[in-house]
Amino acid sequence: MCRGVRVGLVVAGLLGGGCGTFARGGGSRHHSDSYLPLEVGAVWRYLVTRDDGQRGSGTVRIEGIDYAASRSDAPEYRVREDLLDGTIWSWENREPDLVRREQQELEDRSEMVVGEESYDPPDTVLDERPEHLRLGAAWSEAFFETVPNIKGRPKSKRVEVKWEVESVADQVTVPAGTFTCLRVRRAEKHRPPIVSWYARGVGLVRQTGAGALGDQTLALANTRFP
Repeated sequence: MCRGVRVGLVVAGLLGGGCGTFARGGGSRHHSDSYLPLEVGAVWRYLVTRDDGQRGSGTVRIEGIDYAASRSDAPEYRVREDLLDGTIWSWENREPDLVRREQQELEDRSEMVVGEESYDPPDTVLDERPEHLRLGAAWSEAFFETVPNIKGRPKSKRVEVKWEVESVADQVTVPAGTFTCLRVRRAEKHRPPIVSWYARGVGLVRQTGAGALGDQTLALANTRFP
């Protein structure tokens, strides 16, 4: 796993003993009021179903913080997402009421990097500002997506994303239990829309359009917080 020319990282696993206990359903540990609680050592495990019917398991975990890498004063979390077709590494900033992604890398199942993108300004992961937590709220954002080139000539393109809050009190049942969720839709041209269900203090409960190709559905199985 690499970080372009900005940062070289050595990833240390944080899932050893003493890292917390798994919780299911209504017994989940609510360690914050955020819809996307970020904390080093946090783990979310999912049942994953691909559009072609293939099923398996997936994991999202917060591996660490890269203080020197962020382009802002906000801490930058190093997030690892293991799904059916490989691993997605993301570097995400937590600002008040806002989580944004600065860079993302994709590894195939052999751990070879097969894709890398950076975003300027950072791409929104979840916007929890009050005006964007209301039913029917809709807004757009734009950023430049840059892909490195082996000849030292990175290519950039402008990307526009449309957001919509489809529900603020969706009752969602997954293997981990039943949760009251915020449901948001993220639409980007030439890519399947991503619909995400978030529960306060728990995080992502369900998602369609997940994965590098947007062909996977996630359903929360259990969580673990430090």
